[in-house]
Amino acid sequence: MGDLYESANVPFDESGADGTPARPAPTPAAPVLPEHLRPVHAASIEESHRLAARFTALAPSFHDTECEGYDEDSAEAELLSVALALRCTRTVAGRIVHDSHIAVTQLPRTLIRLGSGEYPAAWFDRILRRTRHLTPRQMGQVDSATSLWSATLTTEQFHQRLSRLLSRLESQQETPAHLTPEGRRRVELLPTRDDGIGCLRVIGPAPEILALAQRLDAAARAVQAAQRHALEAGEAPPVDPRGTVAETAMTASLALIQYDLLGGAAFDTDGVQVSKPRFRLNVTVPVMTMLGGSQEPGLLEGTIPIPAAMARELAGQSDTWYRVLTDPCSGAFLPLPAEVYTPTRAMLEHLRLRNTTCAVPGCTRPISWASEADHIEEYNHGDPERGGLTEIENLHLLCWQHHRAKTAGLIDPTRLPCTPGLPGRTAWSIQDRVHVIVRDNEDLASPYMTRELMDSWTRHQAGLDAKRRALERLKNPPLPPY
Repeated sequence: MGDLYESANVPFDESGADGTPARPAPTPAAPVLPEHLRPVHAASIEESHRLAARFTALAPSFHDTECEGYDEDSAEAELLSVALALRCTRTVAGRIVHDSHIAVTQLPRTLIRLGSGEYPAAWFDRILRRTRHLTPRQMGQVDSATSLWSATLTTEQFHQRLSRLLSRLESQQETPAHLTPEGRRRVELLPTRDDGIGCLRVIGPAPEILALAQRLDAAARAVQAAQRHALEAGEAPPVDPRGTVAETAMTASLALIQYDLLGGAAFDTDGVQVSKPRFRLNVTVPVMTMLGGSQEPGLLEGTIPIPAAMARELAGQSDTWYRVLTDPCSGAFLPLPAEVYTPTRAMLEHLRLRNTTCAVPGCTRPISWASEADHIEEYNHGDPERGGLTEIENLHLLCWQHHRAKTAGLIDPTRLPCTPGLPGRTAWSIQDRVHVIVRDNEDLASPYMTRELMDSWTRHQAGLDAKRRALERLKNPPLPPY
């Protein structure tokens, strides 16, 4: 591979004419920088040191699923511990632990270059991201090549060399089945943006995706033509769920019609019965927002902020509203009374408001039909009054995996005594090695609304006082000065 395996030679300058050492020539690895950027360059070198140290420290946390003694629950408990140490979600922690394992076991020589500060952290991260599909043997070839590349390369040159190296390696083997266009068929819900915009992505072989797009386009064009004819004839236009076509007397755009067709599509499940949703879709709207007195955003499923106007529109379209009681100062959700062993539907909905994802810290699995209600202190079937009551303070919702881990004793939650009107707290112990206390979610709008209402009332009172003093002056004008 020639230039792809060249050694990491370090350039140097010859001595000056008078025999004194010449100043080293600036390189991409050691550029001449103004004073205010030198700390930035030093920090980038320190970042490489820290990244190498983190990889080395986290590599032992990797549990190989192919290993004979693999224990899924122990691996999950270790992953949650790492997530707490990194202050990230378990999903992110899993990716970092896997990268650490690859760095230590399959890129050891390049990792040494990273730890010395010669390799920028961004370069090493790019190698990890671009080689996720390679075999261990190919990773060894990557390590052999990249560990010898000169640190004086520019970032552009590094990218070019890495791309060429990977192209040569990939051309030597067949593409794995799961990486072929046919093997990558899927539908993905992308992370929701803070402005209330969501995105559903369909991935598959180009011919199938193009055929789907063409069918959708043909259907939208037919609907648009039908809308135009209906408006000309004074009839109700088709596919007009919001009534905007009839209201504006203008056909909808093709893009909007395609969206409405997808949103209203019926799924052919080939006779398979689909169970009804276990939970309703919650849109939490502060009462002042509902009344138009505030622009405080609503929350979709307790985690996704949506604009106030959108929240009001969704509330207006709903036939049933559910009142959620929260403490006006702290925003803590007010508890419901204890019941029998099985939580009521209202209690389950309350738990969803308090924790919209699995209650285990670091887990981002959403609360859905697959979640399981769990008694923090085990329910005493023989004598319920002696502990483990089915009450809000002793319940939370867990994903199936973490419910199983709790049953196995790898995860141990303890509900701490709470102060009425304040969010509750749960102490979590993971494998008796990691301990953390997590506070319940609360309605963030309640304290804000309370302050807003109190400020409004204060201004109202001040206005009344000003009017009263003005009337007093009219009734009892001050004596003229003499």
